[in-house]
Amino acid sequence: MGTVTDMEGNFTLTSKKQKEAVHISYLGYLSKDTVIVRNGVNQITLVQDAKMLGEVVVKGVRNHFKMENGGIAMDVASSPLKNIGTANDVLEKLPFVVKDGDAFTVLGKGKPLIYINNRLVRDENELQRLGSGNIKKVTVITNPGPEYDATVSAVIRIEAVRPSGEGFSGEIFGWMSVARRFSADESIDLNYRKNKLDVFANYGYSDNQKKMKNTFGNTLIADHETTDVYSKDKERHHTREHYVETGFNYEFNEHHSAGAKYTYDGTPYAKLDMEMQSQVHLDNTLSEEFPTTALMDIDRTSHLLNAYYVGNLSNWLKAQLDFDYSKGNSNTQQDSWSGRATDEKVNTQSLQDYHLYAGKLTLITPLWKGELKYGTEFSHTTNEQNYIVIDNEGAETLTSNTNLSKQKMFAAFLAYSKTIGRWTLGAGLRFEDTGFDYFENGDKIDVQSRTYTDFFPNASVSYRDEKIQMMLGYRSTIRRPSYYQLRNSIQYDNSYTYEAGNPYLQPTRIDDITYSLLWGKMKFMAAYKIYNNLSLLLPGQYEDTNITMLRPENLDERNLSVFGYYSPHWGSWEPVAGIGVEKDYVSYGEIVKQKYQKPYLSYSLQNTFRLPAGFTAMIDLRGNSKGHSDLTYTYNSFRMDMRVTKTIMDGKLVLNMRGTDILGTEKRKGVMDIYPVTSMIDKDMDTRSFQFSVRYKFNATRSKYKGESASSEERQRM
Repeated sequence: MGTVTDMEGNFTLTSKKQKEAVHISYLGYLSKDTVIVRNGVNQITLVQDAKMLGEVVVKGVRNHFKMENGGIAMDVASSPLKNIGTANDVLEKLPFVVKDGDAFTVLGKGKPLIYINNRLVRDENELQRLGSGNIKKVTVITNPGPEYDATVSAVIRIEAVRPSGEGFSGEIFGWMSVARRFSADESIDLNYRKNKLDVFANYGYSDNQKKMKNTFGNTLIADHETTDVYSKDKERHHTREHYVETGFNYEFNEHHSAGAKYTYDGTPYAKLDMEMQSQVHLDNTLSEEFPTTALMDIDRTSHLLNAYYVGNLSNWLKAQLDFDYSKGNSNTQQDSWSGRATDEKVNTQSLQDYHLYAGKLTLITPLWKGELKYGTEFSHTTNEQNYIVIDNEGAETLTSNTNLSKQKMFAAFLAYSKTIGRWTLGAGLRFEDTGFDYFENGDKIDVQSRTYTDFFPNASVSYRDEKIQMMLGYRSTIRRPSYYQLRNSIQYDNSYTYEAGNPYLQPTRIDDITYSLLWGKMKFMAAYKIYNNLSLLLPGQYEDTNITMLRPENLDERNLSVFGYYSPHWGSWEPVAGIGVEKDYVSYGEIVKQKYQKPYLSYSLQNTFRLPAGFTAMIDLRGNSKGHSDLTYTYNSFRMDMRVTKTIMDGKLVLNMRGTDILGTEKRKGVMDIYPVTSMIDKDMDTRSFQFSVRYKFNATRSKYKGESASSEERQRM
């Protein structure tokens, strides 16, 4: 029997029988059995069910991930991460993103640039002050386009919620942590909105302390004599930081807006206190034992002025203009003395002063049913470093030195993307012209002053349907040495270890091929990178002494990384299981060449439990196996974190309790074996802690600031 129905409820039934028994049912009505006659009109009336359902609730599981903008985007606002705490906490839970100390890393890519509403995050405390409830979406871009600086291999873009409303609004945030020492962070974020004008201000203060325990071993083979130095130290770090931000945004209409922002970041108090006990063996015979004490006092300040305009100039042209002015300085005093027979005393001072001007213009034009993005960028940087040796008793080779670096950079970029059915094709090119002048003690050093002219292509192809999303991309990048690495001075670390810069370092060129896949509950990424002139800090003998000198050098390397995640939903339990492997292909050795190519495995299991009464519980496990990372052989590491979150007052008040590395098992242990030096390190980074935070939101508005940095890479180098 066949059935056809129209919009008014009339049915046409086809049957070969003269009479047909049928059963009729409809939601909310009593079912009815009847007999219908062929080639006739049959009227069937259903009686409404007195027990009709009052409400039907359909529950489904929403996929929080999709592929876009050269990466993977997560809808945070509809996920369990909405009330996890801060932006810091959200990023820690994202696939392909890990937190290493205080910094984030994208697996297989390195350290990313992080943006909040198109504005570059310069101070990582900003992520601590942005509540997870204010985040709409986070996108991890693994194949950035040519509009990003050529040094960038990954970008994380955070889109904060901008609810409507006028008047005053704000957030108050407080956080405390108990490890071996006590730390705290407080901030207040205010916004006033009236018609088209936004005025905003933020103040934050942090007082952070750590007590770390480290073990170092160093073996130097030189002149038929072996020197073994074994040291244990205790480090106490204490920093106090002030952060102030204020600015305005004005929306002329829905097509045009402009704004300006001033940011001050000051660390007037940063101290490191280290006490070390050392043993020295010469040819396996104890030579000496002595204590070493080091005190470091750092004072840093930075100022940034950012202004922007974004608007639709016509129906075929959208523009964004950003301008940065930045200046800063630091003063580092270091005093070291040891209880050796020579009574060694070293007192040094390091001064840094920098200025930066930068601008960036980005234009977007629709073309051939696709999008053309193009623009230009410039920056001018002056960076002066003054290393002053006040007292070098027992280390007479240390001398004072002044370095001055000046750099001008001009860039132009062009990118085009077009969607054809389920496929999206994209290609772009970035041109950079960089002039670098280096001065030592007032004299220009021509050998170290250079001009770079480079082209950086990129391309991508992506496919998307109801079940599968995937992307294959290529990007050429560069990694320039920091101004600190380019210094021409020797730094005293301890009696048997010095550290130096290398003004002859070459930039690192990187060719990066990445494949990404989203398939149901699976997420997968593979990346292959070729490094030319990779810069690594390598040990060697200092002159004809038994002192080890650490100095950055260039060498070539290749890297393959593969990662996968599986994220099912089982009722109130939402686990995310991840596994990955990385393998470096590198050989090095001036005297004895060795291979450093053992792969290592990383794994994680995140467990989220949605509980009644506004509670959310999380238990996270992660670790890695043994293997080579560059030239260092790293050992097993494991940690477990736990968290409980409670939301109150319709989400206006969020309470968060967390334990990090609660078993105290996370260690950083590794060995670097480069003839004639073998170095061992075992670091206890004071990662086990118990934290409590409170966040309270009042009113609803947030700043509509749309500016982004025009100088991200240069400020990182400084």
